[in-house]
Parts: sequence; structure tokens; C-alpha cells
Amino acid sequence: MRRVFFVSIWLVFQFFRVYSQQVNHWESIVSAEDQWEYFAGTSEPPSGWNALWFDASDWAKGPGGIGYGDNDDRTVIPAVTSVYLRHIFNIPDPSKIVSALLYVDFDDGFVAYLNGVEIARVNMGISSRPSYSQFAVTAGYEAKMPSGGIPSRFVLLPDQIKSLKKGNNVLALQVHNSSPTSDDLSSSAFLVAGIADPGTSFQPLPAWFLNPDSERSHLPLVVIDTYGQTILDEPKITAGFKVIDHGQTNSTLDPGNQFDGVAGIEIRGQSSQTFPKKSYTVEIRDRQGEDVKVGLMGMPAESDWVLYAPYSDKTMLRNALTYHLGAQLGRWQPRFRFCEVYLNGSYIGVYQLTEKIKRDKNRVNISKMDPSDISGEEVTGGYILKVDKTTGLSSSEYFNNVPDVKYLNTRVHQWTYVYPKPEEMAKEQKAWIKNYIKTVENTINGSSFANPSKGYSKYIDVPSFIDFQIMNELPNNVDAYRFSAYFHKEDDSEGGKLKAGPLWDFDLGYGNVNYSPENLAVDQWDFNKIGSETRNCLHWWARLMKDPDYVMAVKKRWSFLRKGVLSTDSIMNFIDDQVLFLGDAVGRNFKRWPILGTYIWPNSAVRPSYSAEISFLKDWILGRLAWMDRQWLIPDESENRLAEDNIKIYPNPFAGTLNIGMALSGKEVSLTLYDIRGVEVFSLAHLQPDYQTYRLDLSHLQDGLYILRISGGNETIVRKIVKGG
Repeated sequence: MRRVFFVSIWLVFQFFRVYSQQVNHWESIVSAEDQWEYFAGTSEPPSGWNALWFDASDWAKGPGGIGYGDNDDRTVIPAVTSVYLRHIFNIPDPSKIVSALLYVDFDDGFVAYLNGVEIARVNMGISSRPSYSQFAVTAGYEAKMPSGGIPSRFVLLPDQIKSLKKGNNVLALQVHNSSPTSDDLSSSAFLVAGIADPGTSFQPLPAWFLNPDSERSHLPLVVIDTYGQTILDEPKITAGFKVIDHGQTNSTLDPGNQFDGVAGIEIRGQSSQTFPKKSYTVEIRDRQGEDVKVGLMGMPAESDWVLYAPYSDKTMLRNALTYHLGAQLGRWQPRFRFCEVYLNGSYIGVYQLTEKIKRDKNRVNISKMDPSDISGEEVTGGYILKVDKTTGLSSSEYFNNVPDVKYLNTRVHQWTYVYPKPEEMAKEQKAWIKNYIKTVENTINGSSFANPSKGYSKYIDVPSFIDFQIMNELPNNVDAYRFSAYFHKEDDSEGGKLKAGPLWDFDLGYGNVNYSPENLAVDQWDFNKIGSETRNCLHWWARLMKDPDYVMAVKKRWSFLRKGVLSTDSIMNFIDDQVLFLGDAVGRNFKRWPILGTYIWPNSAVRPSYSAEISFLKDWILGRLAWMDRQWLIPDESENRLAEDNIKIYPNPFAGTLNIGMALSGKEVSLTLYDIRGVEVFSLAHLQPDYQTYRLDLSHLQDGLYILRISGGNETIVRKIVKGG
């Protein structure tokens, strides 16, 4: 074990020793258009065919690509299962090469060798060198260049670069078809090198080559290569998957220090699938195709992840803000990290790597269930359920024929199974949890629903329902309670009540919607939007809010949270911190997706810049907090005092606009601002700050120190504020 550890450290050291040399420019060492020696795989090639010493003088010769079908090959060969390729190239001084990239355009699988040593393999299994008659593992891998794409890229590791010799070297490939009936086979290879010496040159670069020096970021990087496959809605395809996170500047040329292997990937989402920037479900796998638990970007190890693509939410923060605040309430919510993603060599923007909701000790920590758990305490949990659209689901994935459940209309939303997976659930388990939900529903609808011993509190975990309600009402989430609404239930030995959560999918919250005026507004509730639309909304919270004790519990929880986790400062500071953290990545994202100033469904308005999007988000939240305070905040004895808890001044220092939030009822207040000489430079009088936030435009003032005086009644407070710096 110690020997392996030291070898790993040595490899890391060698990597940074090699890559620490500056790349002056890039050159093609080998191009597909070069002359290649090739052998059609109608039999096994001689031993050592991929070594430099091998004599291939009797092999055929021709320019690449070499293959048949599709009319896209420079050298056409008869239909065969495989083709073997060699190209000898000369390196006068290998020490000048500090990085190297292999690009391969292929159909359907290949193995590549440098001086006889394997350097890349795709779709050819994990066994030793494939025989000439072996087929590629999976069909569907297509060459990209004929349709204007970029070939798949493979970064050579330091020891592979060091294997380059002074003088002649050989790059060799064997390319295989996926079936005896396939009508095409493609093979094109390029070897590109990063050169330290400005005087060293080889061949011009391909027109499609993108300088890897532009692929640097302070954010973690995710690099995906589908090797010519198309990512589908389902099923998952197997693709190369690399995660780079050094905690500093990261490059796509760096090795995957968090993970470097393969993953199953598919498109996720429903309405968001229409966007050109796609979200993906990712399942980390080993080379045998089995799930592998891996810790990524500081998050606990698991195999299942989501690469969420912020698109219609141009702040890219709405989901992040909700998960962050929800987690601060003390319940598990999906952890996330912002990153930048490259797909098949192309930059596709800022993403949010997010934990997928699933049963796990570090996620939804409920009991594991087996199909044999069909009676007694074992059948009572744990379960994860979701209320959502049934579009694209089979009938086995959601509750069918739930009789006698008032308001539960299956036309728009349904209860769906998340854990256990519906195909793995025993019929007794499905029947048990459906009956439990029916009991909860009928109890909430019953005349004794608020009874402390036999009412709703017997079946649901009330604190979780309160927190879930708060975190849906704060963003005035248009999908609240009816879509992407998760629930979970532990077995009876662990309490056994139905809990609301985790939170999921809030990109249409915080005023980012134009088709629902009630959700764009800051002064409307989500929980009571049932009326004649009972079929569209899970109505439980509307019913719970008919119980005065529940309402008081909500108000107490809101009042407590507003002093800390959900304070104005807490929320605004998080937004500011995330904007600062994203930094230059924001510009790269919107260069790739130039949608600022453009309507994207269902934006509430078109705003000209990223800063305008952030300002709208902040303003909307300030208005929402003020209105919710007027409905739910319970005044304490210090309610009307000019105290720290009742007056918030931010940001400080400020650039041009200073925000002053005041939670004061029935008190007239005046504001006066003095410069360092004591000269009055700004004032407002006769303010009635009933939970109001005032945005003061002070952009005309010079940078420097100022004194703010706030007076009300017989009280005065004085605060130092700074403009600039």
C-alpha cells in the first residue's frame, strides 16, 4: 500500500514538473491526412505490429481517414471488422514537448498506442489487446468530423509524453466495427503537442483546433466525451467523464484528480429539455459498467449526480439560493458546487453539480428496503415519494387508482415512487404506502383534522411541513406543492411520520415567471391557490392553514428564522458571495449562450445585463420578505426600537446604491448623511418604515467615509458607512 502511495505521489510530481513548463505554442505532430501504413483486419496482424521496430513495408499505404461507407474517407477499403494503422514521425528534441493531445475520430471503437504502449481506448472493453475479429462493445459511436464536429480528445499523461524518443516514433491504432452488418467504419487520428521552444515547428494545426490555454477556470471543470454518441433522454450512454478541481486554476489538460473514468449520462428535465443548454443525470461507473461511489468537489461519495444547467434563470442562482437556505434550516437538502463543463471538446457553460435525491446515509437517511420487507415494521419504511407530472412515466411509476382520496386528481399531478424504485417494489409495499398517503389525505380533509391525538399531526412531521412551506413561499414558487414536491417516510421504529422534502427545482421562483401573475407578485401566497383549481395543486397546506395552532407555529418559525438564517443580510450576503465566486465564468457562460437581453421562456421581463438580473432578484426578494413579515412576523418587545435587529444597512462598503431596511411599525424616521467634515450631503424625512427597504442612490457622492444618522422619536443611532473600496 505504501509503495502504491509513493508511486501516486511521484506521478503527481512528474505531472506538475512537466506541465509547469510554459507552452509557447501548439503544433500538429501527426495529422490524419498524413500517409499511413494500414492492414485490413481479415486476419490477425503479425506480432509487434504497433512497435517502432516492426517492418510494415508490405502493408498498404494511404492518407487518413481510412475506412469505408458514408463517402467520408480519403482511403477507402473493403468492408472489414477492423483496420490497423501506423504512422512513423520524427521528434528532433522530445524535451521541447511539454504536453500532448491525441484526437481520434472513429466508428465504432479503437485502441491507440504510442511506441507500442497503449495510450487510449474507447468501446473495446477492458481486456488485453483485442483480436482482429472482435467487435466494438456498443453500436452508435459515430465520427464527428464529417458533420463539422471535433474529434474526441485524450490528454497524454506525463509518463506517456516521456515515452517520446529522439528521432523516430510510431503512433498506431486498431479500429473496430460494432457488427458484421455495419455499413461504415471510420478512422482518423491527430497528435498535437504543446511546444516550449518558439523555434520548434512541425505541421500546421487543424482548423477545428481550440487552444487549451483558453480552457482555464478558477471553478472546477467537468470534461465529458461521448466518443461520437448522442446523449439521449434515456437510456444512459457510457461516456468519458473527468472532474478537475485543484482548488485553484484548473485546466482541461489537467488529469482528473477527483475522477477520471466513465459515467452513464442522459438528458434530464421536462420543459427544460427544449433549451439548447441541457441538464444531465450522471451515474459514475467503473470500466465494467458498475456503479462507483466517488466524492466530487468536496461532497460526500456517491454514484448518482445531476449536472443542472441554469438557462432561463439568468442569475444562475435560484436553485443554489434555495438549497443553501433550506440546508441552513437543519434538514438535508441537495449539496451543490458551481463548475464549468466541456462536452466533446466544446465549452457548454456554467453548471451546478448537484446531489441527486436518493436514499443514502449522507442524503435522505432512511432505512434500506428489500423486496422481502412486506409486513410488520419492515414494510413501514423507508420510502421516498414525489408529487409531479406523469409525462414520460409508465403507469408502474406512479400511484394508480387511489380510491376515496378527495382532491387527488391524476390528470395533472400524481404521487410517484422514488425509493424503492417502482420496478423493485413488492406489490405489498406499493399497497402499504398508497394506503398511508390515502390515510393522510383523508385525515387532513376530515372534520377532526386538527385534533392533537387523531388529526394530521399523528401522521405527518409537522416541523418539516412548516419548513417546506416557508421555503416554497419565500420564492413564491410557481410549482409549489404540486410539481417536484418530494416527501419521505422512515420506518415506524424511527418515528414513522411522513416528512416533507427535500427541496428541488426552483428556477421558476423569485419572480422568474410570466404566465402566472400571482407568482410574479410579492404579495400572494402559493398555499391558498386552489379554489377552482384543486386539480392543479396539492392542497394540504391550504387545509393546514385553517388550523390556528399550525398558523401560529408557522409564524413562530418564520420569526425565529428571520433573525438568523433567513435574515435579509444572510440572503443578500449569499447572493453577493456567489456572484463574486462565479467571477469571469459568468462572461464565458453568456458568451457561449448569448441570451442576456433576450426573452427565454418564461422570463418575467427582458433585462439587459447580468447585473440587472441580479438586481431584480435582490429587489424581488426584499419586497417578498417585507410582505411576508407583515403577514407572519411576530413583534417582540423591542419591535419599535432603533436597534440592530430592526435596521439593516447593506452593502457596506457600497458602490452606488445603499440599502436601508427597517422593521419598525408606527414610528416616523428621518435619515441624514454627513461627510467626514460633518457637512450634510443627503437627507430623507418623515419616513414610515413599516417593514420597508429604502434604496438610496448615492452614486453622485465621492468615495470615502460617511456618517449616517437615523432618528425616530427620542432615539438616534449613528453608523459609519464607506463608499467605494
